[in-house]
Order: sequence, then C-alpha cells, then structure tokens
Amino acid sequence: MKKLGERLHKQPVWIALIITLCLVIWIASGYLSAPSDETIVNEKTNTHPISKVQTTIMHAERVNRDVTLYGRTEPDRIATVRAEVNGRVIEVLAERGSAVSKGDVLVKLDPQDRYEQLAFAKALLGQRETEFNGIEALKKQGYQAQTALAEAQANLESARAQVSQLELALKNSVAVAPFDGVLNDRVVEVGDYLREGDEIATIVDLQPLVFTAHVTESDIASVTLGQQASARLISGEQVTGHIRYISNVSNEGTNTFTIEVAVGNPDNTLLAGLSGEIFVTLKQVSAIKITPSVMALDEDGNLGVKVVENNRVRFVGIDMVKSEADGVWLAGLGEQAEVIIRGQGFVRDGDSVEVVNN
Repeated sequence: MKKLGERLHKQPVWIALIITLCLVIWIASGYLSAPSDETIVNEKTNTHPISKVQTTIMHAERVNRDVTLYGRTEPDRIATVRAEVNGRVIEVLAERGSAVSKGDVLVKLDPQDRYEQLAFAKALLGQRETEFNGIEALKKQGYQAQTALAEAQANLESARAQVSQLELALKNSVAVAPFDGVLNDRVVEVGDYLREGDEIATIVDLQPLVFTAHVTESDIASVTLGQQASARLISGEQVTGHIRYISNVSNEGTNTFTIEVAVGNPDNTLLAGLSGEIFVTLKQVSAIKITPSVMALDEDGNLGVKVVENNRVRFVGIDMVKSEADGVWLAGLGEQAEVIIRGQGFVRDGDSVEVVNN
C-alpha cells in the first residue's frame, strides 16, 4: 500500500484518471434513476386538473345598431340687423334675450325731416301727373309734339322715384326682426348715432334647434336624409329629431362628413352651444346582451367574451352594437352562445374545461 501511494505521488496522472472515472459513474447513476417522459406527463396531469367554469346559455335578439356621435347645438339661423339709413337712435323697443316675432320693431331712428320731404315729393308728384295728363290729351288732338310728351313722362317718373326713395328711407329708419326668434344681442342704446351698415342687433332662430356632428366614412353610407335620430344633452335631457342635412364632401384631415339633426324647440327651452351625444340608428342585427362583468381579456390584451364549445374555450372579440345602463349588446356570438360567467379569468382560448352549473 505504501508502494502504491509512492507510485501515485510520483505519477499524478493516475489521480486525475481515478477522479474522472468516479464522476462518470456518478452521472450515469443519475440518468438511470431519472423518471421517464410518461411519468412526467402523468405527474403534470395529476398536479394540473382540468379547470372548472360556470356558464349560462344566452340567446340573441334583433336590436338596432346605433352609431354614437358627439356634437353641439346650434341655432337654425342667425341674422345681424344693421342700419340701412343714417340717424340717431330715439327709441329701443326690444331687450336682449327677449323673444321677437317677424316684423317686431327693435329700435327706431330719428326720421329727421324725411316726413316733410315726403310731403313735398308727393305734392310734386301730383303736379307732374297733371302736367303729363294735359300734354297727353293735347298730343292726341295734335297740339303737342312727341318731345313734350316724353319730357312730361320723364318728369312724372322722376317724381314717383323720389316719393319711393323717401318712403323707403322712412321705413328703414325703423329696424325690425327679420324672422321669429330671440334677440340674442343688441349693441345700440338711445342716443347712439348710426351710419348705414352699422350693427344694431343679432337675432337667432332656435326653432328648430340643430345638432351638428361628424360621421365617419365607414358609417356615412348608412345615413340618409329624414332618418330619425335622438340626442342626449350634457344635462341628461333626451330629445328626438331627424337628419336634415348631410355634407357631400368630407372634412379635410378627418375624412368625416358633417350632418345636421333638427330637433323641435317650440318654447326655446333648449339653448344653442350645448354639447351632447347623438344616436343614429343604422340597421338591425342579431346581438346578445351581457353584463360587463363577464368580459375578459385574451393573451394580447383584447377585450371580449369567453364561450364554451365542445368543452373547449373560445375567445370572441367584442362587436358592440349598443350599450345600456344594465349591459351591452354584442354581435358576433351567433344566435345562441354558452357564455362563461365565472372562471373566465383562469382559462385561455383553446383550454379544455369542465362546465359546472350548480
């Protein structure tokens, strides 16, 4: 034994060979004792049983597919009343915010001496008519030339024009409402001097009230003139109306089309400039109503519903038709679907499941 130790000490390569041989024997023993693939599969099956889920059978109904738009209310029309003659404001008869009817007097301007000028013009007109009639009678008898008759007729027409001009000036010295509406603003007071073209007031027509919104190019083909629509104001008030205008050219940059929805507003209770949602019915489709609690996400983060078909999970992305306070209507689930209502967060698309509905 002593001689063997001395030999190993003198030849260290034998030590390395012995150590290597021991390692090979130890590794081989590990492979021989490793479990088989079948054993591993069985262990996985035993530790990961099939998931259990609770489902319910849901049936589709025919519902209207609505498109929701966001817009704002606007007046049906707006008019700015301006002075048509020069003059000083001598009377104001309508206050801001008051309802006015077509022809109601808003303000009066000083007529100055136009009444006197009109009286003189009418007297002169009477004289010209007498002169023309006399010359015309003499012309028929052959005592007047055609030139005299033409001059008398020109004088008569000039007098008539002067009367008309003065009557129009007096009429325009009174500013009136051009249509039924609301006096939204008035920028003059008694004593203001106005020149022709100066602004006096702004009249807005709120009957009907108009909702203006924009429809995408994918939905515009389903929108028609006269089509019924509803709207919900920011205050929560619900109103109904119809589409009265559809733009024929899309807006640059957004590729959306402007539409107008006219809503009845006989008492002017609805105001212009309010924001709201507009709901336009496009067509009827088959949809199933579910509560948001049964929705789930797939591996890519898409929102949808998980259903069971032949004991396997199938993920269906949402195609929302419309939403209500107690749920949403989804298309794409067929006429009937077995929807997972519990356990949907623990299974994936394609997983085998056991349905438990007790």
